[in-house]
Amino acid sequence: MNITTVGVIGAGVMGGGIAQFFTERGARVLLWDTDPNALWQGVGNIYERLKRSAEKGSLAEEQVEEIMSRLNGVEGLKAFRAADLVIEAIVEDVTAKQELLGRVGEIVPGETIIGTNTSSLSVTELATACPQPERFLGIHFFNPPTKLELVEVAPAPQTAPATVEAVQGFLAACGKTAVVVKDSPGFIVNRLLLLLINEAARMVDEGVAGAADIDTAMRLGALHPAGPLAVADLIGLDTCEHILEVLHEALGESSYAPAEGITARVEEGKLGRKSGEGFFGMKR
Repeated sequence: MNITTVGVIGAGVMGGGIAQFFTERGARVLLWDTDPNALWQGVGNIYERLKRSAEKGSLAEEQVEEIMSRLNGVEGLKAFRAADLVIEAIVEDVTAKQELLGRVGEIVPGETIIGTNTSSLSVTELATACPQPERFLGIHFFNPPTKLELVEVAPAPQTAPATVEAVQGFLAACGKTAVVVKDSPGFIVNRLLLLLINEAARMVDEGVAGAADIDTAMRLGALHPAGPLAVADLIGLDTCEHILEVLHEALGESSYAPAEGITARVEEGKLGRKSGEGFFGMKR
């Protein structure tokens, strides 16, 4: 299948980043959000990021308008009839995702591939809401989607092999490295990464070492390019807490129960980079 037009649902951090990535790689992108204000704010954020890249010299100024010309904010789901691939990137809520995926599946042509960017929910469960579930799968990008090369591709048992092959081929053509993973809690990265983040937070709670020293130790002693607590701040501590809760419930392992240092900071509104303070202070 030749994928040239991508629909993205959700104009927030992940949806906006996914939309920007594909436009930069030459695809036509249709972007929609349930909130019109969020949609146009998301489009504006993409434009501002591109302009900053041009100011830094990593992108030619004339490319900014060229890239933006391929991005179309749309007013409703019917616009996705023109998409070859639709990726849902809304809030991590099963009911909300299933309702939306059901609507999308009824609107788009039967050959359109539908993906979810879920990082923690069951792709198999979400597939039950999608008409023709053989064309549905998980396509999990990492934040920021414009920078991180990896994408986890998670087929449901109902997913057709041809669907997986088409998505893998398209991602590779766009410069991503896709790994195929069985639909399981947290896939590969989150199942391992959140365990590391949670244990690092517990070590801070226990006074084993400070956050900066823990991160330094993992960077210099374990060859991590960034320490686990700095990564947690980047992801968002509220997001980390949510994923840990999902993993804890799904796997039944106490090691995934969110550390007090995470839950306390979330309660205080210290969410990491998005709020300006988490385990570390930072500029927003």
